[in-house]
Formats: sequence, structure tokens, C-alpha cells
Amino acid sequence: MIAFRVSVNGAKVCTAGVGPTGVLTITVTRVAGSPEALLGDGDVRICGMASEPREFFLWPSRALRVGDEIGIEVLDVDTVDPPLKRMPGAESYRDTLLRQVRTALGAFAGPMLRDPRGQLATISRSARDLLSRTASAMARRALRPPGARAERAVLVELNARRVCVAGVPRRGHVMSLITWAGPTGSRVPSHFWFSVGGRDYRTDECLDWGRPALAVGDSISIRFARSREHDAPTRRRDRSVAR
Repeated sequence: MIAFRVSVNGAKVCTAGVGPTGVLTITVTRVAGSPEALLGDGDVRICGMASEPREFFLWPSRALRVGDEIGIEVLDVDTVDPPLKRMPGAESYRDTLLRQVRTALGAFAGPMLRDPRGQLATISRSARDLLSRTASAMARRALRPPGARAERAVLVELNARRVCVAGVPRRGHVMSLITWAGPTGSRVPSHFWFSVGGRDYRTDECLDWGRPALAVGDSISIRFARSREHDAPTRRRDRSVAR
């Protein structure tokens, strides 16, 4: 079966696969200038949908920081790591939301009921830490001389050859999407999809840096860094048109 072997800084995260049919997806997201960016630089998520039986799979995700390198190998193997979660694919969107809300409320309500004072103290410390980090980031930005800004960037390589250095100045996100879709009937063969795109929050534009071809045996490297120079996107689209 087709599988993705994922590692972060050389340490294996998982080998994910869904069988001969289905869809397997990895997203690597880099954020900047948003509330999420204060808590982390981005993350890598691995999920899939098997066709028979129809199930949705989730493998472990990882939060990422500047300097982290994500390695993805495209393999054809007999066995893969079991998913972290399995959910019925026929579950409705409403049922999915309700289940997620119940899980979140249960995770919060249990500790709160057992130790309300301790939980409130933890929330207060987290809020103070977030405000402190925000103030420090604003001060560093104000003191930085013009032209010296090193923006958050994603360095993407395929088989050790550079694909692009993608970044959105000030406010936006960059996302690398790697997908394999199994055959659906006799007319649609299995195929890969690999793209590097993003969104500029200031102009509300969707950006596209490239869509390299992908095959079994290929190796992808995605590194979080800071860079004063980014590659210009090959395509820009207004978000209202892209919907």
C-alpha cells in the first residue's frame, strides 16, 4: 500500500497508510501575525479516509517551531502504524461537532470540578504568559531597523532539490499539502497531489508557490526558518474568486 513516513528533526512520528483505496493527507502549516502564532509557529497533521470500511483516521500531530525540519518519504509498504483515532466515515457533520464539543467540555470540566482553584491559577498564568509574549514581540518589532526584518518562512525541497522559499510578510499562513488518492473505479487511477500555498491576511489573497509532481520513492523536506528573502508566488488569486 502507499504510505507516508513522517519524521520531525530525524525522529519518526509515524508511517501512515489507508490501504489500496482511500485518501491519505499530510498538511504542514506555518502561521504568522495571528493568535495561533503566539502559541506556536505551526504544526504537521496526518489524516486519512479508508474506503472499505469507510473510516476516518488520525495519526499523531506535532507542534512545530523555528528550526524544525519535517521529513516525508513516499513509500510502498505492506504494514503501517495504527492510527491514533478511528472514526466512522458516515458520521454526519453535526454529530462530529457534537462529539468534539463533548470531548472538549469533558477534558475541561473534569479538572475544573476536581481542583477549581488550581485550574483558575493555571488559566491566569497562561494568560499572563501570552500577554507577556505579545508585548515582547511588539517591542522587538518596533526596535528592529528597517530592512532587517527576517520573516517566517518555509523552505521546501523535493529529493534534495529546492522547490521554493515560501513566506507571507507580517500576517498570513503558508501550507504544504501532500495527498494520495486511491483509484475510484476504472476511469480514475490513483494519483498524488503536492502543493505549496498560503494566504495573505492583509490583502485577502490566496497564494500558490508550486505544485511539483510526486511519485513513490520521493522524499520531501520542509523546514521552518526565518528569511529576509522569499520566492514570489507563481500565482495570486483573490480569496472571493478562489472559493
